[in-house]
Amino acid sequence: MLKNAQTIARQGGFTLIEIIVGIVTLGIVLSLLTVLLFPQAKRSAEPLLQMRAAELGIALMNEISSKSFDHNSDHAGGAIRCGEIGAPSCTNMLSGTGVLGPDGEARDEFNDVDDYHGLNNMTDSLGGDLSARYPGFSYSIHVCYSTASGTCVTPVPIPPSFKRVQITVTTPMGQNFLFSSIRGNY
Repeated sequence: MLKNAQTIARQGGFTLIEIIVGIVTLGIVLSLLTVLLFPQAKRSAEPLLQMRAAELGIALMNEISSKSFDHNSDHAGGAIRCGEIGAPSCTNMLSGTGVLGPDGEARDEFNDVDDYHGLNNMTDSLGGDLSARYPGFSYSIHVCYSTASGTCVTPVPIPPSFKRVQITVTTPMGQNFLFSSIRGNY
């Protein structure tokens, strides 16, 4: 009877060496997970954020590209181009400074490309809040007079022929995405 009790006692548990080996193995596995797998979870969100940044950048660029070259251009897309003979001069061209930015309009009344210069609030063209649709995102818009290749120029040529629009969209992870286009005086 004593022999059976000793046999049962030996079969019932782990030895100290088995427990130590198990703990060391578990530690190695958790270290590998921490180093290899967990950082991938963070990176899995990057493509989604990149896509959302592209959506926002393209939407802003489409809105800006649909506007006139200058405040004194024909807003209906006619043949009158600012700065040409018989047409009004381009905005701020008399001083030669080429100062860009809104001409006193509210965001929903922007009618030319340079009105968007310096815009960085998260609103859409109707004044709606974009921060609810794009939480953690931000954007900034820079407009300059440029050459056909996109290089900003100073002093501004008279009449100016091109403006470069550059939009920088920043994701919640701090990645910056640049969108750029050239708008001609036509």
